[in-house]
Amino acid sequence: MLKGTGGMTAFVDAIAFMAILVLAISALSVSYGFEEENGPNASEVLDAISSSKARLSDLTDMEDDAVVYVTDILAYSVHTGDGKAMEYLQDLLDRHCRGHPYSAELEFGEDRKTIGDGVKARSGASGDYPVSSGGSIRITLSIGERRPSCAPRSCPLWWTL
Repeated sequence: MLKGTGGMTAFVDAIAFMAILVLAISALSVSYGFEEENGPNASEVLDAISSSKARLSDLTDMEDDAVVYVTDILAYSVHTGDGKAMEYLQDLLDRHCRGHPYSAELEFGEDRKTIGDGVKARSGASGDYPVSSGGSIRITLSIGERRPSCAPRSCPLWWTL
């Protein structure tokens, strides 16, 4: 003799309701979806670089603690060959590009420096930025497409290994 079968019915109803709720949420997320990551935008990176400031002593061999635009320090680095600012720029681009290959070319007067590998650009931008000591530095940035990963869900050959 079974007593209190109403509890079992309520439990089954709750499970069915949760299943319907999960299906509805899944349908909404598919139809409205999230925007795909398009990757980093080269013009946004250049805007960030051109508006950033740093102390001279942090990115050069100078003992001066004056705060200047990063573009001034990059122009100094291109002209003198001081590598600290170029290392900083490379680290900045590595972090911002998140695995996307990039290529940056900096020109100040007759001097020129290149960072990164030559890439087929997915996003590219260039700009001329004034330097406080005179002249301007031209920065050209190209960001390529990230190579696809071969995770089990994205690599059909994984199952044959």
